[in-house]
Amino acid sequence: MLALAAVLNYVDRQTLALMAGVVQRDLGIDDVSYAWLVNAFLAAYMIGGLISAWLVARLGAGRAMAVLVTGWSLASAASGLVHDPWQLAMTRFVLGIAEAGGWIASAKLVQEWFPKGEQALGIGIYSAAAHIGAALSPLAITALLLSVGWRITFGLTGAVGILWLLAWLALYRPAQKPVRSIDEPVDPEPGSAAWSEIFATRGVWGIATANALVNPVWFFYLFWFPKYLTEERGLTIAEMGRLSWIVYAAAGLGSIAGGVASGALIRRGMRPARARVAAMAAVAMVAPLGALNALEPSVAISLALGALVAFGHTAWVTNQTALFVDLYPPHQVGRVMGIAGVVTGLVTILSTYMVGQLVASITYRPMFLVIAIAYPLGLAAAFFATTQRRAAPVAAAA
Repeated sequence: MLALAAVLNYVDRQTLALMAGVVQRDLGIDDVSYAWLVNAFLAAYMIGGLISAWLVARLGAGRAMAVLVTGWSLASAASGLVHDPWQLAMTRFVLGIAEAGGWIASAKLVQEWFPKGEQALGIGIYSAAAHIGAALSPLAITALLLSVGWRITFGLTGAVGILWLLAWLALYRPAQKPVRSIDEPVDPEPGSAAWSEIFATRGVWGIATANALVNPVWFFYLFWFPKYLTEERGLTIAEMGRLSWIVYAAAGLGSIAGGVASGALIRRGMRPARARVAAMAAVAMVAPLGALNALEPSVAISLALGALVAFGHTAWVTNQTALFVDLYPPHQVGRVMGIAGVVTGLVTILSTYMVGQLVASITYRPMFLVIAIAYPLGLAAAFFATTQRRAAPVAAAA
């Protein structure tokens, strides 16, 4: 069910981008206004982590997941009813808040249901499903757009989320207690974590810095690489559509491979947090090869390099997400992920603006060169995060 929710998350996220030309024409939206629509989603995604962390703490991960999927499904459906850019910005804002929370609730559910050695694999499976959704979305959304129009397409994607909700309500049962391996330590009964105590830990800042360094790479491949293929490499839109799915399919495989790799190291006796960093170190060694795209090799090699970076990035993210549950007890995970989400969101919004300026004034080459340093620097930050002891439960605030 989490995997299906992840598919819906990415389908609803990509629907506007895949129908942008038609929506812009019908609503009179120019490219500058479209950029603001993208920023509305990104800004909401940034703050959505903190809001959702509170929601998960109040309702529990299972109920919060139901609320969040309902929220983004209704926002997606409502996008088909808008009549001006401001209304569309509002629906995209709600979509961003709810979709950000889906990942926090999913990580918390994995923590409740899986022992340490299997948590990264669990995260990898639903993360892979998201990228499979990203790979399949162009075909599905384009077919719906051509047959029923953009308004009904928004409505149908939202309706699928409501069907998921009905299945979740029928099937989900909360874990009686978190599943643990035999040798895994048990956390004391937690109180309410004080924000000041969480801010004082190096783990939250180390992981947030690592994510902020590498996340712009993924957004570049998600939103700019298709444009690079058409504008710089001369592919037609049809050719780009037939070939670019390779990059996103590789991302799906990387999510699973990252979980398998660190899980194998844990079974061999390595401490979970160190196993995650070891898997991330492998990514930091190979992902910089993506910088070779700055040399403008053949299209086939460009796609192969893009697939390599996407594979490595999602393997990285799988283990980076698992670090949250490795370093913090269950009652702190949502807040820690929310803090990291705000830091990452600010950097991503800034980097998106900078990419636009670079592409307009220079070329795409500087962004490929950034890949050469992003992952090694991110690895240093992740290692810094793991040098703290696992965060102890914090006493209830007065």
